[in-house]
Order: sequence, then C-alpha cells, then structure tokens
Amino acid sequence: MTTRNLLEVTNLSVKFPLLKRGLLSKQVGEFTAVDQVSFEVQRGSVLGIVGESGSGKTTLVRAILRAIEPSSGSVLFQGNDGAVDLCQLTHKQLMPLRTQMQMIFQDPFASLNPRMKVADIIAEPLVIHHPEQHLQHRQQVIKMLERVGLEADSLHRFPHAFSGGQRQRIGIARALILNPSLVICDEAVSALDVSVQAQVLNLLADLQEEMNLTYIFVAHDLNVVHHFCERALVMYRGAVVESGPVDQIFTSPQHDYTKLLLSAIPSLDPDIKLAPLDRNSLDLG
Repeated sequence: MTTRNLLEVTNLSVKFPLLKRGLLSKQVGEFTAVDQVSFEVQRGSVLGIVGESGSGKTTLVRAILRAIEPSSGSVLFQGNDGAVDLCQLTHKQLMPLRTQMQMIFQDPFASLNPRMKVADIIAEPLVIHHPEQHLQHRQQVIKMLERVGLEADSLHRFPHAFSGGQRQRIGIARALILNPSLVICDEAVSALDVSVQAQVLNLLADLQEEMNLTYIFVAHDLNVVHHFCERALVMYRGAVVESGPVDQIFTSPQHDYTKLLLSAIPSLDPDIKLAPLDRNSLDLG
C-alpha cells in the first residue's frame, strides 16, 4: 500500500442470504449487493460514488467501515500505526480505528437522538473513546460547534429545535469531533433544500482544507458530484461500471449506464426539453 493512499479496497463483496418464508426460515440462495468492487482513495481527496437507488452505494461504504460485514475482499486503511486490513480485524481491534473513520448520515432528522441535547450528541464519541479527558469535552464541543457555524447556546437545545440544515451541521460536528482522517458522507445533502445543500457543501469543503480530511461522498445527484468531487465511481447492480476523474466521466462517458444517468440531468435552460435515453435500448450488462 502506497503512503499516498489512505484507503485501498480490493474485490470487496457483500452477499445477503435469501430466505424462504414459512414457519422455519430456510436459506434458498444469496443476493449479491456489492460485487467485487476495487478502488483507491488518496489522502486529502474527494471520491464520489454515484448510482441509482439500490445500486449498492450505501452497502459498499458501510462494509468498508464494517457496519455491515463484507463477504470477501480486503479494505486496507492507512491508520496512525500503519496499514491494516479492516476486514481481518475483530470488533475489539477495530475500536481504536473508529476514531480515524467516521460517517455523516443521510437523514439529519433520524440520525440524531431526539432525547439527547446537542452537547451530549456531539460529545458522545468523546465519552466512548476518550473518557479520561472528560474535563475537556465541553470546550472541545463548543469549539466544534463554532467550526460548523452554530452558536454556543445550541448546546442545551434538543434536535427538534433546529432546521434540517442545522441538524446536519450537528451531525457533521459529531463526525469530526474525534478529528478523523476519513469521513464517509452517505447522501449527506440529499435530504436538504438546494440552497442549504450549497451551504453544507461549502462547509464540508472548508473543513476538509482546515482539518486535512479525506472524503468518500455518496450521492445520486450527479451535479453535486461534479461540483464537489475529484474522482467518481459509477455503480450499477452492485458493481462499478465506470471510474475516473469527474470531468472525464461527464464529458466522455464510456458505459451505457453512465450515459443514461447523464441524460437524465435537467438543463439550466428551461427551453431545453429533458430527453433521457431509453433504458431498453442500452446495453447495461
């Protein structure tokens, strides 16, 4: 593994059992949600993962973090103590590495505990991983709130008192409080209004530069990926059908599925009629 790469994924697959309904569950087959996916992520870069719903994007990134157990393959992560294969570690061995890998979730309403105050939500990772530093937790939380653009008086309020964009900022603060090197943004702006999306994307870009972060950015909005990411993977039915620099994918797509996705992007000119390609006429494999 080269030191330039923070992450190297090789032939990663995730399969789920297919069970026959009845009084006694019986496995009758397997469903392949992620099929032999390989890619690299360089330090300080932003990799986009795009595809329609059900293409395997979220399953892939959760398998990388071992939130879902992969069926086969390897995930080499360049941690503070050297490169390790995350797929080979026990959950106890993974715990110290959790501080270096965090996720920002899609739904800012569902991802925050409605019974916890903001101070406790953001401090929870510190309580789990650094309980010995409990006297410093409050100041760390206040500093992180300021970084994501929220006032210190937010500490004692509950999530329901905030807008969707503000809740996502709380989620970002929780993910970054441990100062991770890898942050996975799982549809982190898709539930937000367009104007709020722009604010959150700008915030993520500023935090990346300030904290030297590496992002894996999962999205179905190709325009957002084109704006925010440097490289992209296009996923279809659990497999990567195309990858490369985002400019290359947008200007010269090679796979029919990528062409189909790009044809469905509406033009900024309202006089230009949306004319997506006919799915049945393409060779999607």
